[in-house]
Amino acid sequence: MTAIALSETESFYLDIHCLAVETPCPNAVLTGSVIPLIWPDRKAAVECATELERQLQPLVPRHRHDVQFHRQQFQEGMFAGGLEQIRRFSDWIVVAAPCRHIDVPRLSAAMFNAVLVAGGPPIIAVPEGCVEMSSTPDRLALAWNGSREALRATRSTLPMLRRARLVDVVVVDPDIRHGDRSDPGGDLALFLARHGVRVEINVLSRSRPRISDVLKCHASITGAEAMVMGGSGHPRAHETLFGRTTREMLNDPPIPVILAR
Repeated sequence: MTAIALSETESFYLDIHCLAVETPCPNAVLTGSVIPLIWPDRKAAVECATELERQLQPLVPRHRHDVQFHRQQFQEGMFAGGLEQIRRFSDWIVVAAPCRHIDVPRLSAAMFNAVLVAGGPPIIAVPEGCVEMSSTPDRLALAWNGSREALRATRSTLPMLRRARLVDVVVVDPDIRHGDRSDPGGDLALFLARHGVRVEINVLSRSRPRISDVLKCHASITGAEAMVMGGSGHPRAHETLFGRTTREMLNDPPIPVILAR
C-alpha cells in the first residue's frame, strides 16, 4: 500500500515484482556416497510467484492503469543479476523489511542485501503489519552521523522530506570527526532549510546500549512515520549484511525505514 500511495503522489508508474527463490528440492539424489546432486525447484518458485501476484492484485485501485505485475524466479544465491535490472531503472524501491519470523529469513535478508549494497534509488523497508505510510507525512525522522551514506540518504529523499510537515534530524552521541561538536547537525539543518524542508535538530545522548534503540525510542515518542538513514557506515569487508546500526534498525522496525547508500 505504501508503494501505491507514493506512486500516486509522484505520478510514477508502479511495477510490482513478485519474486520467488528456486530453493533446492528436498529429494536430493546421491551418486556413490560422496557427491550430492541437487537441482532448483523451479515449479514451486513459479507457483509461489503466481500466488503472490494473485494476492496483491486486489489491492490495486481499479483506476490505476499504470501498474504492471512481473513474476520472476531466482536461484538461491543468484539474486544480483536480476535485481540489478530492477534497480537500475527505478526511482524508488519498496520492499518488505527482512523479518526473522518468516519461513526463510536468511533468503529474505540476502535478497534485501543484494538490492541495498548495489546502491541506486532509495529503498523503503516496510515492516509487517505497519500502518500505510502517508505520501505526505506529518513527521519524519532522519538519523544523522555525518557519513557519506547518511548524506546520500538525505539527498535521495529530498522530495519526501519537503512534503513532511516536520523533519526531526536525530544525532546520537555526536562524534567530533563529523564536524563541529558544538553545533552537531547545524550544517545539515541549513542545507535542508535551503531546500524548503522544515527541520528541527535533536541531539541525544547514548542512553541505551545500542544506537538503534535510541532511534526507535525517539521515533516512538515523537510519532515519526518513517526513519531515513544511510544504508551502512562501515567498509563492505567489515559488514555482516548491513552496517551494525542499520541491521539493528531493520530487526523488527516499528516504522518504515528509508535507506540509501
